[in-house]
Amino acid sequence: MDYRVKPGSKPARSSMRTGSKHVARLVALATLLPGTLSAAHLLQIQITGRVVDETRHALERVEVIVNRQEVRGVTGATGIFTLQVSPKDSTIAFRRIGYRPIVYAIRPLPASGDTLLVELEPSAVVLPEVIVSATATKPLRYAFTQKYDDVFRRQRMGLGTLLTRDAIEARLGSSTEQLLDAIPGVHVWNGPPKRIRFARCQDPGGIAVFFDGVLQNQNRPVGEEQDNSGLLYKPPSKRQATPMDMEPEVEILSRINPADIEMIEVFRGPSEIPAVYHWNGCAVIAVWTRQG
Repeated sequence: MDYRVKPGSKPARSSMRTGSKHVARLVALATLLPGTLSAAHLLQIQITGRVVDETRHALERVEVIVNRQEVRGVTGATGIFTLQVSPKDSTIAFRRIGYRPIVYAIRPLPASGDTLLVELEPSAVVLPEVIVSATATKPLRYAFTQKYDDVFRRQRMGLGTLLTRDAIEARLGSSTEQLLDAIPGVHVWNGPPKRIRFARCQDPGGIAVFFDGVLQNQNRPVGEEQDNSGLLYKPPSKRQATPMDMEPEVEILSRINPADIEMIEVFRGPSEIPAVYHWNGCAVIAVWTRQG
C-alpha cells in the first residue's frame, strides 16, 4: 500500500528533545545494519501453481522463469511449482520443449495463498535438415548372410585379391584353377604337369588351399593317417599318388565345380596372408562356396 501526504496538511511539530533525536537516529541506523531484511524482502510472497496441457494432464520439467531470464523453479511429476516473488519482479514465464512458451505479468502481485493454473499448448518443433549417410560394408546381395563378412572385411583392409562371383561367371567354362589366371602375379600352366605358380612364391608345396576356411592340403608324414573329417571335398579313401600331369594344388582345386564357387580369395605372398590363414607357406588360395 502507498502512503501519501494529503495536500495542505501541516507537518507535526516534534516535542522530542535534542537528546531524543540522537536516540531516534541510532535506532534508524541499527535497522540498516547488514543481515537485516530489506523492505522489498519483507514484501515477498510465495506463489504456488500447477502446469497442465490442453487435456489437463500435469506437465513435469516445465521451467518457471522470472523476469525473462532467471529460472527459479521446475515443475515436478504432478506439475506443481512453488517460488518466491517480490515487487521488483515483473513477469513470470513457463517453457518446455514441445510446447508454446507463455509469459504473464505479475503486477500487481497476486494475493498470497492463491494457486495459479497454467495451461501450455503443444507446439511442433521444426528441426534443421538432417542428412544420414552410410557406406556399405558388403554388396547388397549378401545382406542376409554373414558367411562372407570376414572376406569383405579383409578386402577393406587391403589384404589379398578377391575374385567375385561376377568375375567367375564372366569366365564360364573355365576350370577352377584356370579362374586364377585373371589375377596379376598368378600363372597357370596346363602342363604337363599342370601347375600354379606365384611370382612371389616359388617354393614347392608353398601354396595352401582352403575351402570355406578349412585347410585342404594338410601335409602328413609318410605312413601317418590324415584326418579328413573337416575337409569339404575329401580325397580318395586310399592313398593314391598325385597324377603326373598335375601338381597337388591343381588336383585339390579340380575337386570343386566352378558353378559351386561364390568367390575366391588369393594371397600372393607372406605379407598378404592374414592370421586366420596362418601357415608356413608363402601363398594362399581360399575358395568360398555358394550359399545353400
